[in-house]
Amino acid sequence: MKMITRKPLYLGGKTLTEGSLFITDEQHARQLIQMGYAVECDDDGEPLVDLTEQEESPDPLTSEKAAGKLVGKKKGA
Repeated sequence: MKMITRKPLYLGGKTLTEGSLFITDEQHARQLIQMGYAVECDDDGEPLVDLTEQEESPDPLTSEKAAGKLVGKKKGA
């Protein structure tokens, strides 16, 4: 869903100023509209951020990885 910011927002690793175009999924769009952070937009302009094209992490972060432990490998291997 194409949206336009009403307030500065940090989305997709970028800070969007008021009036910036971006694309997000329908549920996120409804939440932002409800909080007054954004409104739906029919503008044909190029969005600064497209949150629907975020790559999914093939290897999710686990508590072991966060702690820096090696998982599944023996010492000296």
